Amino acid sequence: MSMQAQFAQQLAFVAAQRHAAEDAILAQALREGVQALYREALIEAYLLQRIPREQILQELGLDQLKELEYQRDALIRDVAWGRQHA
Repeated sequence: MSMQAQFAQQLAFVAAQRHAAEDAILAQALREGVQALYREALIEAYLLQRIPREQILQELGLDQLKELEYQRDALIRDVAWGRQHA
């Protein structure tokens, strides 16, 4: 099955399950997709020090920022440990 046919089948299924028009499903998918991509871009920009901590705090909130920084710091510790034990 081609990607286009699979997409059409998935779209039709979601529309049928939600009793919604396909254009409404596409609009929702576009919004949610852009939001996800925006969040990913924010996180990448923060981790690469291209945007300040205050901006990511404003966009994601304190809980998500703390989780992100915890994961970053854990990765840094793991890499340092690996270098010492290589």
